[in-house]
Amino acid sequence: MVVVIPKKRRDGKSSFLKLVSYLSFREDNPGDIPVTADAFFDRPSTSKTATFDRLIDYIDRHASPESQHLITHLPDGSHRILCEGVLCQTNTLSIETASSEMNAVASNNRRCLDPVYHFILSWPEEETPEASQVFDSALFCLKEMGMVDHQYVFAIHRDTDNLHCHVAANRIHPLSYRAVNLYNDVKILHKACRKLELKYDWKPDNGCWKRDQNHQIIRAESQYPSAPRAATQFEYHEDKESFYSYVVRTCRTELTSILKGPLQEWEEAHAVFLRAHLELKKKGSGLAIYDKNCPNNVPLKASSLHPQLTLSKLVPRIGEFESAPRVMEFKNEQGEVTLTNYMVSSHYDDRLHLRDHQARMTRRLERAEAREELKLRYQTDKKEAKCPSFDAKNRFRTLSMTFRFRRAHVCVAVRDPLMRKLAWHVLAFEREKAMAELRLKLKEERENWYRAPENRRLSYRVWVEQQALKGDKAAISQLRGWAYQAKRDERTAYLSDTVIECAVSDDIAPVELKGYTHHIHRDGAIVYKKEGITQMIDRGETIEMARPFENEGTIWWRGYIWQSKKVERNGFSRVRGSTLRKRVRWFEISMKWAKLP
Repeated sequence: MVVVIPKKRRDGKSSFLKLVSYLSFREDNPGDIPVTADAFFDRPSTSKTATFDRLIDYIDRHASPESQHLITHLPDGSHRILCEGVLCQTNTLSIETASSEMNAVASNNRRCLDPVYHFILSWPEEETPEASQVFDSALFCLKEMGMVDHQYVFAIHRDTDNLHCHVAANRIHPLSYRAVNLYNDVKILHKACRKLELKYDWKPDNGCWKRDQNHQIIRAESQYPSAPRAATQFEYHEDKESFYSYVVRTCRTELTSILKGPLQEWEEAHAVFLRAHLELKKKGSGLAIYDKNCPNNVPLKASSLHPQLTLSKLVPRIGEFESAPRVMEFKNEQGEVTLTNYMVSSHYDDRLHLRDHQARMTRRLERAEAREELKLRYQTDKKEAKCPSFDAKNRFRTLSMTFRFRRAHVCVAVRDPLMRKLAWHVLAFEREKAMAELRLKLKEERENWYRAPENRRLSYRVWVEQQALKGDKAAISQLRGWAYQAKRDERTAYLSDTVIECAVSDDIAPVELKGYTHHIHRDGAIVYKKEGITQMIDRGETIEMARPFENEGTIWWRGYIWQSKKVERNGFSRVRGSTLRKRVRWFEISMKWAKLP
């Protein structure tokens, strides 16, 4: 069994009160109803009284007083009630007066702003505990929390795949009017769940506590260390992704699989960090992870990413620490330039807002499914909107039968063979003429039908626009996608995969280079051409270079030389990690692996 505790928002814009209010009225008042004079929206109250009322109504599924049946009285003064198929247990006078009694007790404590305590006990699908076991489990959890004497309402819900029990309790004691301390409530409830699993022989579940081989409840060791406090505070106050979160998101999964496997050399671990534009270095007597864009920033302790990423645990496995691999190193007048053999797939940018990447992917898949359904609807409407046949088959058949009857009449009426043959020729000519006139008439009718605006076949874009006017969400999403695509198409086309990624700095005016001409596009890209051929595009944050390895060439850029050379190793050309410096700007080149001809 597991315990679920609804959490409050951490940005100060909401609370558990609003969460309970949302749960209680979201089905009756959907949020997409427009605000009009006829459809007045009454925002529910967030007072303690209204919150208790809505929570109790949600738990007992809005049961009416007539549908409530008393099942049994318990020795401790509580009783069980069946409310429209929902079995409840409470130590108040009744379900009808539970919210009023809780409000009366909570009103005696003015310091506690959130007297409602709500958690859920859930069992897996294969577990089917009895009602008495469920209520005993809920009461035991309240006892472990020190709330056994507090007012409560339990309700068993079986409307989902997992049987679960809602527990709503009043934090205020009915006699002392003191609020119970909820410190470490998650750990306390998890330990209570392990005790209940041991008592009723239920399948053990995950949590802060676990059972060992001797069926003793011990504290479960966390697989990964918790986030540093500085990183948590940075994300909380700045709403930006911290360096710790970026390293965890990009490196932890792959690094974990590598450390679990037969690790052979340090280069395997370095490759994970190099692809994320990071570097693993020694710091003092341990290891630290540095950002290659800003090496002077505070690094991340390697053991914070994974407990196995330490010198004491890796040196016995793969030997003494080795620095990140280098393919070639050379120096120029600006400093050392280093080229490595790993392609950068991402880099850390502290300007980006903190977002849930999994939620973004889920929304992206939902939009894709909605647009596929939109295309199927268009194909269906397109088939149904075919031009009618105008009964052409029957009209041609009727005309043909008419001339057939006239031919038979000629056979009977005209006895002279020559005159009969001549009459047949005349009928054949009239038949072809009538058929041609009918074809022209049908063609004109079809053209008139197509010419009518209501019968005109719509293109997919026009059809989507009409569906969007009707309020179709998928059509509106498709129009936005086309608008974004149009903006992307207006940008200057990419020149090559050879990209110099620039750090954040002030914009620099176009540079006059000997033998080069420059043009500025509307999207702000500066295009440098030589003899009418584009050689370089400066987009501000990135600089793209065309054919950097051609003839072992040298490209002049903003007064400095960037030498490009082919690096041969195992039949591949691998280049990455060139850094240039001019005043306060740093640049870095990253390109894909290209097989040599």
